[in-house]
Amino acid sequence: MKHLMHFGALFALAATRKSKRFVRLSPNRSGKIFIFDKRNKEIFHVHARENIDSVTADQIFAKNDYDLRFLKRYPEILDHYRYILSTGRNPLIIDCGANIGLSAYYFSREFPESRIVAVEPEVNNFTMIKKNCDGLGNIDFKNAAIGSVDGFATIDDSGSKNNAFRTSRTDSGKGAIPILSIDTILSENTDLVPFIVKIDIEGFEDDLFSRNTGWVAKVPLLIAETHDWMLPGQANSRNFLRAISNEDRDFVHRGENIFSISNDYPK
Repeated sequence: MKHLMHFGALFALAATRKSKRFVRLSPNRSGKIFIFDKRNKEIFHVHARENIDSVTADQIFAKNDYDLRFLKRYPEILDHYRYILSTGRNPLIIDCGANIGLSAYYFSREFPESRIVAVEPEVNNFTMIKKNCDGLGNIDFKNAAIGSVDGFATIDDSGSKNNAFRTSRTDSGKGAIPILSIDTILSENTDLVPFIVKIDIEGFEDDLFSRNTGWVAKVPLLIAETHDWMLPGQANSRNFLRAISNEDRDFVHRGENIFSISNDYPK
């Protein structure tokens, strides 16, 4: 009953507010979840295995975790997206910690002319990315972790919920997965223009921002979830804060995410 009441409240909010683009139509917590896109006037569906995947769908499509319209600089960001297209190139979005692909799906609908690189280390989640994003021709899938330098990693806590897997560096060997750096992804996509980097990597941002952070200055919009709340006493956000504080960027905190916006890109 509590679940149905929660679904009903989100449905009513999304259906009645013009600012809400997506309306979740189905209350089920596994299987196909149907969603109405009010802007395009069409229904699509995503796949969930269990409740935590359903929660992720709500975060992205009902609660609008990555909707940029709350930002005063949103018109400017949208203009920059159009500016990139006007040059004959495509914007690049890197989704670090893509989970089951719903954030990549969201960005694909919001910025359909972009190319999206979806990076996810956990193999079962990665399988779900390909299932959820099947048919979207602008998403590249990488079964890998993201870090400061290329290397290898293992999944530390295989018993965690599907949205909370953590990684740590290791030597190459059985069970290891590749680590890609942002620089490597950028070097593989030199025909594209950096636009957005979204980061939700369950504490591994400590590694990502520990060195080789020159790429930050190239990215107009950085969206990051930090995890000091999950890792008390470790100053896990220190490297991230150091990296962005050295740049000329705005810092906007909303919900679980920090939105770091460059003040030095073509406007």
